[in-house]
Amino acid sequence: MTDKEEDRILFDKWMKGDPQGFSKIYEKYNQRLFGFLIKMTFDEGLAEDLMQETFFAALRNAHQFDRNRNLLSWFYGIAHKKAIDHFRHKKVEKDHKEEGEKAVGSKIDVPDKDAHNKRIRELVNEAVLTLDPTQREVFLLRELGGVPFKEIAATMDCPVNTALGRMRLALKNIRKELQKRGVHGV
Repeated sequence: MTDKEEDRILFDKWMKGDPQGFSKIYEKYNQRLFGFLIKMTFDEGLAEDLMQETFFAALRNAHQFDRNRNLLSWFYGIAHKKAIDHFRHKKVEKDHKEEGEKAVGSKIDVPDKDAHNKRIRELVNEAVLTLDPTQREVFLLRELGGVPFKEIAATMDCPVNTALGRMRLALKNIRKELQKRGVHGV
């Protein structure tokens, strides 16, 4: 059975009032949504709040879900809207928080065989922090969520070429940031 078929069965159970339908969907997707939201917000507590808001919104609006659509993409779309709403309403707080995070400095890594790769991942994560929110979102949906560009475009309510362009800009800006930090050839 494919994921889409399994999702349809669980969704149908959910719609018929079977609590197992929703709880299995939650178990299946909560970590992926949480990972997406944490990368969008860089704040574990806020990501947890937004994830709960995402699932509450899904519960309230389940009757609007198009069963021909991918269920995970629908959840990503709701999470996207919750994150954007937060950014719109909390921009000043967010900017203040990011400035504080940048001033703290990085942790000292304990040397091990994976230290170099770990450091590169940290540098990429720091570079992602510098992206415009729309570029960051496309990058995270594609790289973290594996969401196809067609679905990213639908989620962000933009043409596919715009989503592709944002990804291109995100990659270009990440490369620039990495070069500033001494990483070349990426």
